[in-house]
Formats: sequence, C-alpha cells, structure tokens
Amino acid sequence: MVLTVVNVVGTSKVAFCICKILFANSEFEPGFVVSRDIRRANWFVKNLRCGLPTTYEELSELSGIVFVAVPDAVIERVFSKIKPRMTGRVCVFHFSGFLSSSIFDVDDLDWGRGSIHPNMSFSDIDVALKSMERCFFGIEGNDYGMTVARKIVNSISEKFIELDESSKTAYHLAAVIASNFVTGLSHLAERLYSEYKIDRFRDIIPQLIRQTAENISKVGSVKALTGPVSRGDWNVVEKEGQIFKQNFTEYSQLYDVMIDILREMVYESNRKENKRNGGF
Repeated sequence: MVLTVVNVVGTSKVAFCICKILFANSEFEPGFVVSRDIRRANWFVKNLRCGLPTTYEELSELSGIVFVAVPDAVIERVFSKIKPRMTGRVCVFHFSGFLSSSIFDVDDLDWGRGSIHPNMSFSDIDVALKSMERCFFGIEGNDYGMTVARKIVNSISEKFIELDESSKTAYHLAAVIASNFVTGLSHLAERLYSEYKIDRFRDIIPQLIRQTAENISKVGSVKALTGPVSRGDWNVVEKEGQIFKQNFTEYSQLYDVMIDILREMVYESNRKENKRNGGF
C-alpha cells in the first residue's frame, strides 16, 4: 500500500512548493498543517487552498505521509514531539540535504522513513514553483520510505538520485559549492560592477551563469572552462589579480586559490586530450 494523505509539520517554503505540486495531482490528499503559530498554519492552508491548520497542542493524531518541514537543528526535537501522536501506517520525511533519515527512530515500528532533498533554491516561491518540474531530487531512506519517496518525486519532476546514508554530507557539500558558493562569488562580481559604475550587472551575471551551466551540462566542468586561465593569458591573470586584491583585501587569497583550481582544470583537460591522442 502506498500512502496518499500528506501532513505537514512546519511551514517551510520547500514544503509549501512540494505540496502545491502534489495536491494538483489526484493521487495525493491534504491532511493536517501543523505549526506553533496558528497564523502560519492558516497562511499555509489559505495559499495552498486545502488542508487543515492546527497547532501542536491541538493535534490529536497523525497517519499517512508526514513531512517534518522545520530547520535541521530542530528536526529530531519536533519529531520526538509528534511521534506519540502517530498512528497506523506512517511514512515520515524531512527535506534536509545534510541529515539522513536515520534521525527518525522508527525502524522498530515498521514505519517508513526518508529524506527528500530538492536541488534548487526556494528563496522566491513563485520562481521555485515554475522550476519544480525541472528539479533534481536526492532521496534516501529505508525500504518503505524509498517506495513512497519515489512516488512523491515522480509526481513532481521524475528526476532523482538514490543516496546512501553515508553519502548525505558529501552530497550536500557538493550542492553548497555548486549553488551557494556561486552566489557568493556573484556577490563579489556585483560589488565590482557597482564600484566601477557598470550598469545592468543583474542582467550580465545571470546570463553568464546560465550559459556556463548549459556548457557544464553538455560537456562537464573541465571542458566548460573559458577565460584567461584556459587560454594561458597569464599577463591578464596577473593584472586582474591586482585589481581583485585592491578591491577585496579581506579575500585577497581567494583569487590565488581560484586560479590554482582553474589551472588544475586546464592541466586535467590537457592530460585527457593527450591521452586520447596517444600521448603520455
């Protein structure tokens, strides 16, 4: 039996977007939306246009699918609070990319457990909803949890990878590097454009990132590398390094570290090319 009633504990943007998609699918039904603050639960239900808002104190029992949609630091605490109220067949999930589902102590109860992590940004709900069908998920859990997780992600995008518990931390770090680090570097680019009175940088930067992402998708990061390091323009690298360090004295070592990474990528690309051509 695959569960279909979905309850949400917490009112995160991730949970809202996932539920919005799932409840447009007739295979899933809304259950409770639980929050410490009934106003947040009411907002969630009002904008979702379905579900039953309630608080932890008023909640009587939970069954079916349960999304624990709270910050990583309190997932275990919240779960221990609602666990005594769970009854019947239950499958509990969180959305953390860092934590595994083993933090849900349910195996002795024959319940399903899992983690469903969407590899995308939820800073803007409208943008996120438009992107959900292209979202790539990382899922992990026990046998029954994985069965339900596959049904959930297949109802959203049909794009997912199955993870082992031991790989969750490395998996999440890779996502942070690919997403958050890029956002941080974009912030430095914005500061530089602004300092030198260069307009429309909010058009320029996203276009560069989109084109780079497309190239990486087609040929991988090593072959997608362009710019002065890939061309061996070391005079340009040196002069731009001076500008970087003048403007970002607090991050002066960052430029050298990034150049070393790019140099290693060029070396790897050349090595592979030589190997294909029969060289050493």
